[in-house]
Amino acid sequence: MAALRSPLAHPAAVPLAAADLGGDTARPLDADQSELLDRYVRAFEGYDIAALTSLLHEDVTLNMPPLPLWLRGHADIRDWMLGTGSGCRGSRLVPTVASGVPAFGQYRPTGPWALIVLDISAGRIRGITNFLDVERLFPLFGLPMRFDA
Repeated sequence: MAALRSPLAHPAAVPLAAADLGGDTARPLDADQSELLDRYVRAFEGYDIAALTSLLHEDVTLNMPPLPLWLRGHADIRDWMLGTGSGCRGSRLVPTVASGVPAFGQYRPTGPWALIVLDISAGRIRGITNFLDVERLFPLFGLPMRFDA
């Protein structure tokens, strides 16, 4: 198993609006940051890939430890989401915070899938890390092992 990096150093799940998000975010989230995250959730849950990629920097990266997956740019992410990543269709997201940045517990229709940690810069998402070790991570973030709509 790959070693975890610093995004998981803070194992407390708190509402995004109350979190100290550091970096390019503010405490509490400003209206633009909240809207960006709301749009991300709507696009992801609706599996609207055009809307999702519109929220991303051109050089955005997506990775998924411990898998050897590393994508860069809109085209790579779009193609992956419409191909191999299409198992994410129908997912639901539950907000949390990881090391002071926005994060989400992702629940596929088949069950918990990933802790998604977002890196935001200049009003767009520049990095997406999907940590797959949900059995270990979800309890650390107060995320349930099943999603009840």
